[in-house]
Formats: sequence, structure tokens, C-alpha cells
Amino acid sequence: MIQDNNFTLENFENLKNGDKYSFDLLYNEYNLILYRTALLILGNKDDAEDVLQDTFLSIYKNINSLTNFNKLRPWVFSILKNFCYTKYKKKKREFPDEFVLDKADIESVSSGEDEFLLNKEIEEALLKLKQKEREVIVLFYYDDFSIEEIAEICKTFKGTVKSRLFRARNNLKKELMKIGQDFNENFSEKENIYE
Repeated sequence: MIQDNNFTLENFENLKNGDKYSFDLLYNEYNLILYRTALLILGNKDDAEDVLQDTFLSIYKNINSLTNFNKLRPWVFSILKNFCYTKYKKKKREFPDEFVLDKADIESVSSGEDEFLLNKEIEEALLKLKQKEREVIVLFYYDDFSIEEIAEICKTFKGTVKSRLFRARNNLKKELMKIGQDFNENFSEKENIYE
């Protein structure tokens, strides 16, 4: 996905020097897409908001560790992914997987405020996937990252991302078929992941 040019290299350098206006620009550019990603991975509005806040706090504190402006987007999503994973592991200790849908904040996710989700059936099916499978589906289909970018974000190999995506698509298809949703109309091959 091509990065929107609202946040420029100049803003990046200014942010590294503590410029609050540049941080506001970064926040405005990434806020919604990061929130959506966290919401799709975690399935709970409150958790997504917590992770979003932690992500931006970490970005602000650690921006000086990033030297390459072109790596900003994957770096930001990597931070978000790590906070989502931590939150997910903490919640998993609190609630066994089989109760995830009962504990997920389904109604707030499906409200008109969050129109970016396709529908309740896909949302429920996504929440039934394992966390790492849900993560690659969200990054690939919702956030439009390439296999290489997902591998960088997840700090893993391209082959691992491809196998997780393949397994996730199959598991998502099974879940959607259980509830009667046509899998192909929502998640057809975006690109050949084996090229």
C-alpha cells in the first residue's frame, strides 16, 4: 500500500526532534487504520483503544530509534501488532478461546461508528481464527500489506506468512461456510501469494 504523503520526511525529522505538530500529523494519518487493525485483531473496542494509545505512546518515545523514513509504516504496524499480541495473550489467560465470541464486544464493533467491517458474520468468523491467522488476514486484506511487509511487521519469514495466510483463508472459509456466508465474495485471492 502506498503511503499517503501527508506525513513527509521533513515531518519525520521534526518529530524526531520532539515537534508536537508533526506527531499530530502522524497521529491523524495512522489513527483510523491502526484502530481498525487492532479492532479486527482483538475483536473488542476497549482493547483496541488501549492498544492504539499504547502504540502512539511507544512511537513517540521510540521514534529516534527509527532511522529510515521508508520503514515508518511497517515499524508503526509492528509496534501495534506487538501490543495486540500482548493484549491477546493477557485476555487469553482470562478467557479460554471457546468463550472469545461471548466476551468480544460484538455490538460495538458492528455499530455504524465502525462501518469498515464487512458484516457481522465475517467479524465473528475472524474472531474464531487463531490470533496469528487473524493477524495476517487483517494485514493482507484490510490493510493491504504485501507478503514481504507482513513478514517484516511480524518479524518472520515470507514463507511463514504465506503458510499462515493459506491456513487462515482455509479456516476462515470453514467458519464462514458454517454460518452460510459466501467466502469467495469477500476474500478472493488478492494476488497470487506464491509468486
